[in-house]
Amino acid sequence: MNTPQLILWDLDGTLIHSESLHMESIRHACRMLGKDCGADLGIPAGSDGPSGYRHLFGMAAEQPLPDQYADWYGAAIDYVVAHLAETAPVAAAVECCAWFAGRGLAQTLVSNSHPRIIEASLRHLGIREHFTYLCSGDEVARGKPAPDAYLHALALHGAAAESCLVFEDSRNGIIAAKAAGLRVVAVSDLADVTALGDFTVSPSQPASWHTLRQRLF
Repeated sequence: MNTPQLILWDLDGTLIHSESLHMESIRHACRMLGKDCGADLGIPAGSDGPSGYRHLFGMAAEQPLPDQYADWYGAAIDYVVAHLAETAPVAAAVECCAWFAGRGLAQTLVSNSHPRIIEASLRHLGIREHFTYLCSGDEVARGKPAPDAYLHALALHGAAAESCLVFEDSRNGIIAAKAAGLRVVAVSDLADVTALGDFTVSPSQPASWHTLRQRLF
């Protein structure tokens, strides 16, 4: 088993407990357009902006996004950035990120979130300096579950897939990483998510992260 030389991190749900904030930001953006989304949005974890919008507004995957999408998405982004102070880190993940940095390992962030959210979130967590590149699904042709963002990260580093290790908390994210040929640590306690990973850690059990590091390093 190769020791990883490059660590690729997902953001929301992996490094930061921000899932509920993202859901509230979507409700906020919908209200601005006069749409009541209700309590259960039904959007799969790890979805990108276009797929979330199409789901909520009953659009087919191939339909072009309307002009109002930009207003909707912009309102959601602004809401998340304005309320990041209310979120907490996934403590074991942030500690692990710092541990990798201490060993001199390159680390890059790969997320479906907008670049503004990525930058603000890492600064909120106090770990921005640990990341070489910030790769957003908004900057490639297709967000997760497509592999585009992960392939972009590999290209930026000039790295081979077998030299990397990915941390992901969602089915969409793991599917994206596996499609790029990457080894994945599933950061979850959900059986349907952990079954997709090559390795598993619990977001609430620091000991599982220590065990993983001992196994790989």
